[in-house]
Amino acid sequence: MRNVFPNKYYSDEGFVERKLEINEEDLQEIIEDYLLRNADFDEVEIVNNRPMNIWLYAKCRKYVDSEDPEQDEALQDAEVEISGDYDGNL
Repeated sequence: MRNVFPNKYYSDEGFVERKLEINEEDLQEIIEDYLLRNADFDEVEIVNNRPMNIWLYAKCRKYVDSEDPEQDEALQDAEVEISGDYDGNL
């Protein structure tokens, strides 16, 4: 996984958003990890019967502490500040 877009601080909404790019190998690892943590299996094998390039983006939000925003680590990670209504970050 890699962070492919600038981290954005949506000041009116009060959160910092980052986008992570997830490729096919990452997706298999995420699914396997989830199944092993949340189900009673001894072994998990992920099988892709439809080979193709899968590129997903995960939008990850961290809400900023409204009482002390300047000390919030998430805000310090933001590279761009956006005011106004949230646009879905398309």
